[in-house]
Amino acid sequence: MNPSTSPELLALLACPECGGNLGLSPRPAEGPASPAGQAVRHAPDIAGCEESLICAGCGRSFCIRKGIPLLYSDDIDRAHIEEEEKLAELMATHTPSGREILHEAQWRESKKEFWGFVKERVSGANLSILNAGCGIDRDFFDLEGAGMLVAFDLMPSLLERLGAMYGSKHNVAGAVQALPFREGSFDCVCCVDLVHHEPERLPGIIRSFHRVLKPGGTLFLEDINAWGLFQFWKSIFLPVPVHGALRSAYHRARRSPHRPADYEFPTSVWRVRKLLAEAGFREMEAVPQRAYPNTGPAGLAVYRALSRFDRVRRYHNFHYMFFAVKQAAGAARLR
Repeated sequence: MNPSTSPELLALLACPECGGNLGLSPRPAEGPASPAGQAVRHAPDIAGCEESLICAGCGRSFCIRKGIPLLYSDDIDRAHIEEEEKLAELMATHTPSGREILHEAQWRESKKEFWGFVKERVSGANLSILNAGCGIDRDFFDLEGAGMLVAFDLMPSLLERLGAMYGSKHNVAGAVQALPFREGSFDCVCCVDLVHHEPERLPGIIRSFHRVLKPGGTLFLEDINAWGLFQFWKSIFLPVPVHGALRSAYHRARRSPHRPADYEFPTSVWRVRKLLAEAGFREMEAVPQRAYPNTGPAGLAVYRALSRFDRVRRYHNFHYMFFAVKQAAGAARLR
């Protein structure tokens, strides 16, 4: 049996459309009915399947390809997946030079700060931990001693690389606004630099995080901050279409490896806090950071000087970083 179809992972999976339980079929489903006696509805990904997952509730069939369950909802935008694949390929094949070296160093430092904070807050063993929008994130696997790590991303190609490069055992493809997991599956959900790819769906994404967390479970969230010290004038005062067009033109002119799509947009630290509270999260805390990617040496020096003020480090960094707890009586395994 493929690692991704282990009984431990299967116990967490759910239909992204109806939330029903998924059952494993040894080959692509060809029979006339699901386990519930309903007609099987094949997903578009059925070609090339090694195995299938069939929903006991609605009869949908989902492909497992190269050991990765492809659990997309019916309304998934296939063109969006292709665009993200192209962006990921550009970034993966680019070698930084010049001032990009400083940018890359600060990006790495911001990730080091994020995962360091997660490791400080997570204690115990036998925890279930989801990395939503994982990309190719090596640092996630530093948590391996804590329990079962599930890597989740829109793009199967990234999950394949994650398995080949770092031995990721539990990999699932799908859309973050329709996480294909049962309610209360995870002790922790981690999400790094994802939600700015889906800014219009932010409320649904946060509700999705809340749904899959166990009572007392913790969300660790980092993303690009619309109120960052050197970017608020662009992301707050420019109309979204103008902001997207200007940013795309800038990156094309520079032949940048990161050419953001027009639908990307930074999210407000204040709006995220409000949405977390509305979804049912409590004990929310914005976490200070020292790293500031995407600025030059002078800008970094200015930020470092101003970050002596705690408010600047928490709310006006290039990234905001939050942790928040799903409302419940106690969270014994998280300190």
